[in-house]
Amino acid sequence: MSFHRVGEEADFAAFAERVAADAAEDAGFFGWQASVLASPLLDWAIAVRFREESSVHDWLDRARDLITGSGYQRASIEFIIDGAPRTPGVVVVNEAVESGREAAFVETAEHLAQLERAQPGWEGSSVFPPGGILTSWSSVIRFRTESQLEAWLASPALTEALPRFQAHLSEEAKVTTATTFGSTLRVTDGKAVVTPDWKTALAILLVLYPTVMLLAKFVGPTLSAIAPQPWLGTFLNLAISIVLLTWVLMPLSARLLRRWLDPVEGAGVKVSLLGAAGVCAGYLLLFLIFGTVGFLQL
Repeated sequence: MSFHRVGEEADFAAFAERVAADAAEDAGFFGWQASVLASPLLDWAIAVRFREESSVHDWLDRARDLITGSGYQRASIEFIIDGAPRTPGVVVVNEAVESGREAAFVETAEHLAQLERAQPGWEGSSVFPPGGILTSWSSVIRFRTESQLEAWLASPALTEALPRFQAHLSEEAKVTTATTFGSTLRVTDGKAVVTPDWKTALAILLVLYPTVMLLAKFVGPTLSAIAPQPWLGTFLNLAISIVLLTWVLMPLSARLLRRWLDPVEGAGVKVSLLGAAGVCAGYLLLFLIFGTVGFLQL
């Protein structure tokens, strides 16, 4: 969660402690970490980790009064699942900062924040030091839309600034963001790379096929009764499918196929072929289910 800067750093640090103490009462709580607070160019933020996504939502609903009554206005909330953002326009950068260069690294992060501020759609940047739930430095950068984020990642300004940024790291930073329909965008060697279209297409087909079959069998008759006009029934059916794909099925498949869809970790021929074979096995299983289970027959 990112917050607008109001008042003194010590007061916000105390507020972060209260938020963490409240979250710790949930059985799914795993840990927390506050961002760098000293920089006037970086947003104040609190990272809270839970073992399950459902625990996150339960706690946010319960802690609503604590947050809104704190005097701090929340700027945004970002969901990161298994290391990949699920909030559009958000990128997570994991950095291995060399010992003794921490202060210089924060200065470079401030310089990047100034460059990002000039980009269309920039919403804010936060930097988290290691400790608590983090084993390395981590930056969270927010844009209003995915296309605005991608434009920044591919911009000459970022390419020019990367050498200065990398000079403080012991290894290349890992940049990750989730794009539409489960693709993953990473930055490696100063260039943005994204999941190949053929992998994204196979993953979409894997979840779209059973969705269409089940909707046609169990929801179609109800839609026909509610909206007998084909043009309206088709629209409602597609709307339900897109909602399920966007917010339920593709995020789930992205988690299950994370390594295969990752354009860096899944770039090897062996990983690509094994993942494709696994997806094709999923197709065959679906054919078997829909072709033999009686009550699923159309």
